[in-house]
Amino acid sequence: MNQIWVQVLTNFGVAAVFFVLGDFLQLISKRFRKRPLRRFWGDQVLGQDFVVCYGTMKDSRLMPPNLPPQPGDKDYYRYGKRYRDGRDIRLVGPWEGIVGGSEVRAASYIVNELSGYRNTPIVVLDDDSASQSLNRTFVALGSPSSNEITDLVLREPNNEFLEFGQEGAATTFILDKKSGRRFEGFKEPIKKDYGMVVKLPNLRFPGHVFFVCAGLGEWGTSGASWYLATKWRELQLRFGDAFGIVVEVELGVDESAREVFPER
Repeated sequence: MNQIWVQVLTNFGVAAVFFVLGDFLQLISKRFRKRPLRRFWGDQVLGQDFVVCYGTMKDSRLMPPNLPPQPGDKDYYRYGKRYRDGRDIRLVGPWEGIVGGSEVRAASYIVNELSGYRNTPIVVLDDDSASQSLNRTFVALGSPSSNEITDLVLREPNNEFLEFGQEGAATTFILDKKSGRRFEGFKEPIKKDYGMVVKLPNLRFPGHVFFVCAGLGEWGTSGASWYLATKWRELQLRFGDAFGIVVEVELGVDESAREVFPER
């Protein structure tokens, strides 16, 4: 009888040791996995000072010197919705806080990639709200024409990498500031979009980081975000605390994004 109890207690003790050891190894594994995460995304990546920031726009009918449209005006119904069953409806608004589908897709890639490492939800803000405090780490989505945080980051003195340029009313491009090389999208015979991924230290608040995912068109923005979300480990091995790359994206396919600059 005593031998039976000894065997039971021994088995229980062994099981308890393995249980505790398993939890300990799991904890060590999580901490080990988070080390490269913090090294690339910054120490705030797991906290509330890490912000994904999307750009918003306002209806041009409200921009000065325009007055709010009135019923009967030619462009009173600015928006429309077509349902799959063939119904159409026309809408007056929204007036402001308008978000493009590319920013929604772009935000989803970053949130989905990083949420598994966090115990709290990622903070997602529009650019107007985000601009109220720069003492944070930002992932800015969208070009300077739609996102004020992107505009601020690309004008920072430590951005030695990429910027947007424009010639005339229709020609926009991504410019490498060192070589002067241009990337113009939507050219025949096979139209493609281009986007940039930029990482810079936040000079105003050391310890924080700026990221930008921005395209010439919508697929450049969301393709750049997909590339950052899925290739950040590779980018960490290749670059230091600051870099700028250009990706080429097939229209309509974010997962087609491939790095075309700098050349490897």
